[in-house]
Amino acid sequence: MKIHTLTTDCRCKACGALLAKLDRDGLTIRRGDMQVVVSGDSTVAVTCYRDRCRTLNVLPSRKPTPPAPANALPNVSAA
Repeated sequence: MKIHTLTTDCRCKACGALLAKLDRDGLTIRRGDMQVVVSGDSTVAVTCYRDRCRTLNVLPSRKPTPPAPANALPNVSAA
């Protein structure tokens, strides 16, 4: 049984070429037989591989986590 993970395509902001995929494990870049996985709380600068583009793209290395809900304040009665 294959487990599906939610991934987000990271595309070049200028030409739309697929640069990487972002999932819960980090940012994955694949080109031919090379694969790079970047994890941690940082950003990654990637230059588009297309000759006619070569645009610098700044990508997150981890999906932002939604903020945790704040604990409700206890009921306070007026005296």
